[in-house]
Amino acid sequence: MHFLFVLLKKGIRSMEMKGSGQLYKKLFFIYTMILVGVVSALVIYFFTSMRNRFLEQNLGYMEMMSESASAYLEETSDIAEYIHEDLYKSGMELNDVLRYLTDEPDDYQKYRLDTYIENKISEYEGINEFFQDAFQAYSGLNRIMLFSYVRDEVTEYTRDGKSYRRSAQEDFKERFGRNDLVDEDSFYYLKEIRNPSTMQVKGCMILGFESRKFESIRKYYSRPELIVYNEEGTAVFASAEQYQISEIISANKAGTLEHVLEAYAEHTQTEQYHTVSILKKNRAAAVPLSVLVMICSVGILVMVLGEVFVRYYLQHLAGRLDRILNGMTQVMDGDLDVRIPADKNGDELDLISEYFNEMCTRLDEHIKKRYLAEIEQKNAEMEALQSQINPHFLYNTLEAIRMKAICNGDREVGKMLYSMAVTFRAQIKEADVIHLAQELHYCKKYMELFEYRYQNQFEAVIECPEEYLQVPIIKFVIQPIIENYFIHGMRMKDFDNFIRITVEKDEYYKIIVEDNGNGMTAEELAVKNEELENDTMKKQGSIGIANVNRRLKAVYGRAYGIRMEAGQNGGLRVIIRFKPKMSEEGGTISDEESNAGGR
Repeated sequence: MHFLFVLLKKGIRSMEMKGSGQLYKKLFFIYTMILVGVVSALVIYFFTSMRNRFLEQNLGYMEMMSESASAYLEETSDIAEYIHEDLYKSGMELNDVLRYLTDEPDDYQKYRLDTYIENKISEYEGINEFFQDAFQAYSGLNRIMLFSYVRDEVTEYTRDGKSYRRSAQEDFKERFGRNDLVDEDSFYYLKEIRNPSTMQVKGCMILGFESRKFESIRKYYSRPELIVYNEEGTAVFASAEQYQISEIISANKAGTLEHVLEAYAEHTQTEQYHTVSILKKNRAAAVPLSVLVMICSVGILVMVLGEVFVRYYLQHLAGRLDRILNGMTQVMDGDLDVRIPADKNGDELDLISEYFNEMCTRLDEHIKKRYLAEIEQKNAEMEALQSQINPHFLYNTLEAIRMKAICNGDREVGKMLYSMAVTFRAQIKEADVIHLAQELHYCKKYMELFEYRYQNQFEAVIECPEEYLQVPIIKFVIQPIIENYFIHGMRMKDFDNFIRITVEKDEYYKIIVEDNGNGMTAEELAVKNEELENDTMKKQGSIGIANVNRRLKAVYGRAYGIRMEAGQNGGLRVIIRFKPKMSEEGGTISDEESNAGGR
């Protein structure tokens, strides 16, 4: 018995010298390194993800800016063409401008007076009135000039109704000959004026539009740079002076624009004008300082919270180990009544505590049952017991507990990483409600694809009153109907196919898609309409129509949906019925309000 206590005492003293502090320091260091590694990986991951997000966003802005600038150029080109066409539609105004371009000023004034008297009109409609109407109709139009080839004169008209006639300067004629009419605040379109009788060119009409619109487009998208120039390389607008237009033109022709500029670039052309959107690569993926500070702050916060949690956990673990060591010290002093509390944590330390308490109980019972005469036998039993509680065995057991704790802690960190990663990847559906104008635009683009496939085989018409264009509707309700026509209804061998989309309103809105295709029999129409009314239409062969019908009924009510009729010219007439929900103020609910309600 004495030998057992000597060995146990040596082992416990060795443990007391090391104490739980050594294990605490090792575990704290390991957990801290793991925490630093995980948080650093998260910060790097979030930073990389934000860079990719900003790169994608800025590239999208560059593309949208290019589209906006091209759209403005197309709009001004269309306006110039409209004004030119309107001039030829009015005989009096056209004759007036032809006489103005060819006659002397006195002869021209005499012509105006004679025309006024002979025709007995209340108001003479001449070129001045025509241009004033154009100024009032188009706000972006800021300058109009008439250039007489016969008289070599230029007349400029302003928005205040005044006109200024002067001889054409050499600089103007030189730029006119190169079609290089660009000045500080305007860019121009040239429209020649011919005598309809002889088809001789008498002069031209030069229409100038505001170039400051490009500045507002560029400011809206912020980071990308915008350059607009004409065929001669003259800048209409340039937000960045470091780029040479001649260099851009050469690089664009060689197909090395992005390489030469060392940036992402988007080039488009509308008639004689070119637009180039430029996004420097070192700015494309730049993360704002505020976002970078936020990521670092979150990383530091996670690090601090993790350290607090690790410190609390290890202090709790060290306390439990100290209780085990104190219990062993009391046993070493001969107190076999000591008991180590079990915290019911369900881990190996609780198991050691329970085994230690059971060991003390059995040891005490064993000592009490033996007589002093049996000391040798008891010594042998104590030696066997000693081998069970050898301090080296206990130390190795604690090492095993340490490694188990590391494993447990690693899984917890892994779960935290997984949860945060899942939360980060979550995304807000885009809205499902759009305006009718957008829906019709999608249909137009869809039908344009088939125009390439079936060239000159069908005609597509879209008719919608302007007041209906802003009506909200769930998206993609017309496209499946059009697709059904091209798959099942179109007569492939004929060239007089047509499809017409019209929008009407009585009690509710109706989108009517009518064609002159293969159509359906009266019996087939009756069956289909019954299936659509009861929402029992089979998906085979009509999944698009069935889907649209179900969506319409789900959003607008059972009274709405799709109905089919025979077309007046053969073919099929598909009627889409819907009625936008009304807000409390009595107006239709917009797509933003509808989405908010859906959430």
